[in-house]
Amino acid sequence: MLLSINIETEQPIWLVTVCLLLGFLYAYFLYKKDARFDEVKPLIKKTMFGARFVLIALLSFLLLSPFIQTLFNKTEKPIIIFAQDNSASILMNKDSAFYTTTYQTKIDDFINKLAENFQVRKFTFGEELKDENTIDFSEKITNLSAVFEQIESKFYNQNVGAVILASDGIYNQGVNPAYQTNSSMYSVYSLALGDTAVKRDVVLKEVNHNKITFLKNQFPFEVFGLAKKAKGQKTRLKITHNNTILYSKDYLIENDNYSISETILLDAKQVGTQQYRIELQSIDGETTLSNNVKDVFVEVLDGRQRVLILAHAPHPDIKALKQSIESNENYQVTNQLINEFDGNTKPYSLVILHQVAENNVALKSIAESSLSVWYIVGAQSNESVFNQINLGIKVNKSRGVFNDILPKVDTQFPLFTLSEQTQNTIKNFPPLLGFFGEYELKNNGYQLLNQKIGSVETNNPLFVFFQQNDKKIAVLFGEGIWKWRMQEFLMNKNNDATNELINKAVQFLSVKDDKSKFRIIYDNSYHENEELIIKAELYNDSYELINEPEVKLTVENSDNKKFNFLFNKTTKAYFLNAGLLPPGAYHFVAETVYGEKKYTQKGKFQVLPLVLEANNTTADFQVLSNIAQKHGGKMFLPSQLDELAAEIEQNKNISSIIYEEQSIKDLINLKWIFFILLILLTLEWFLRKQQGAY
Repeated sequence: MLLSINIETEQPIWLVTVCLLLGFLYAYFLYKKDARFDEVKPLIKKTMFGARFVLIALLSFLLLSPFIQTLFNKTEKPIIIFAQDNSASILMNKDSAFYTTTYQTKIDDFINKLAENFQVRKFTFGEELKDENTIDFSEKITNLSAVFEQIESKFYNQNVGAVILASDGIYNQGVNPAYQTNSSMYSVYSLALGDTAVKRDVVLKEVNHNKITFLKNQFPFEVFGLAKKAKGQKTRLKITHNNTILYSKDYLIENDNYSISETILLDAKQVGTQQYRIELQSIDGETTLSNNVKDVFVEVLDGRQRVLILAHAPHPDIKALKQSIESNENYQVTNQLINEFDGNTKPYSLVILHQVAENNVALKSIAESSLSVWYIVGAQSNESVFNQINLGIKVNKSRGVFNDILPKVDTQFPLFTLSEQTQNTIKNFPPLLGFFGEYELKNNGYQLLNQKIGSVETNNPLFVFFQQNDKKIAVLFGEGIWKWRMQEFLMNKNNDATNELINKAVQFLSVKDDKSKFRIIYDNSYHENEELIIKAELYNDSYELINEPEVKLTVENSDNKKFNFLFNKTTKAYFLNAGLLPPGAYHFVAETVYGEKKYTQKGKFQVLPLVLEANNTTADFQVLSNIAQKHGGKMFLPSQLDELAAEIEQNKNISSIIYEEQSIKDLINLKWIFFILLILLTLEWFLRKQQGAY
């Protein structure tokens, strides 16, 4: 509704009078003083006079930059959001045919009816809210709390009147939405779908297992199952690998809520990604069979990387190091006194020397080898022996004087990153015992931790790394790591920060740098709802990144079906989004040709199945009722759509918003002004032509 309209100008208003006077004078001298128009009929003369007067006055007025200001009321209808649960659990009941046919037609009619009085926005959801109209019940995850988080984000500060949540109330990700949502923003009406009746079902609820194990080792499967409404029937737990049954056990179901729990040890006999199928045999009358089976993948490695700890004397640091390193299953630690060491370092990826005390044969051979070394220099170390190793750092120690050294993380450290939580925990670590003296860094070192003495921060290194050709070296100038583990456990009831710090250092030191010119970067495993993202890098002889040639990728599944892809080129590398792949084990070959040389890289990965939707198929109407009540709404059934529409229309809290809106437009930009000027010019020209004035 238009409230007012005004024409204003940026110049003083009295200039409008000047424009009118200018138009009048121009027309007066043109038509009153010109003898050619003395014989013209008065009406025609007045018309030409008026046209010229208005034309000149209007053109002059436009030079004042006038604008038109309009003020009007605008009515915004309330928004009704219809959020449809698109997860697979909706169809896992006896009414599945209804939801794929009749239900969707009824919903379309319902939305069309609401659209007569409201703005209706339709979404589907599973793991997240999607602006889609297709309802196919294909989502593998349901996160109800994310629905409300994303609604509040998308429709912030808009007139949302109500949210209609059409769901079975089953969620398997996120928190209970009744505790997550803001109860004051809008009304929520829940449309209860699915079946609340407990159905006869055998469910393989969970399988816990190691992702990595080692050849010839035993590894466990923890299997948890549940049989519902199946008293007196029998089922069988079976584990197969390559169509061979590795384990089988029969169960007599003794009650209607029968739990199955087993721990099974299997032998790792083959290297590589191994697929195992765990299955609970179906029973008579079972409606959902997809939750009876799980496929899991275990990476069987040929052997752990071995780390050798050589100590000058027994020390609690040795046990602390061993515990932290072996928290990563990829590593196996051997520790012994240095005077008992036979000099054989071939089996090891890394040697940790605890205390540099004597210049013996073992120390010399390790220092001169290409093996990576981590030196821990504490109170029992000899600084002159340490300086003779020539690592790139020299210590001038004050005789018999030691410091309590606190750690301070150097945020510029480039070799690897520590999580923010670990960095914060390190700030509370107790001091290590180390040399008091001058530290002279000769070669370029990378300081992960600097020394802090009391409250004084220094640039002296506490934990420093060096790279000498292909050899990596680390030096920790202090003993007492065992105190770090103890303090962290007292604070956090875990050793996560200490383990991360030590394991990342060990991983950096023990891994040989990849010198290959063609590299493929990918994850070892993906879930079936994750897109397969793979990156590639190609280097020239100067080890500069290039991406001139094409890179091809062939992925093959366990059934020998091949998928061919071509990498996209980024600024200097390659990127591929291969989309979604079915669960299973895959291997791939990436190929490219640069110059006259062909480069090939091979690898393997696994796509893990998601069966969360099948683990629980009993609708939870209580969750839906709680959400609705918290937001001042009600719960309805699909047969009550007319009642739901009436309830929304009668809700006085759902109303339109009327607000004033101001519009400002420059007069010169309005088309009708141009046409007025054109008409005036045309009229005057025609009359003057007719009277012989041209």
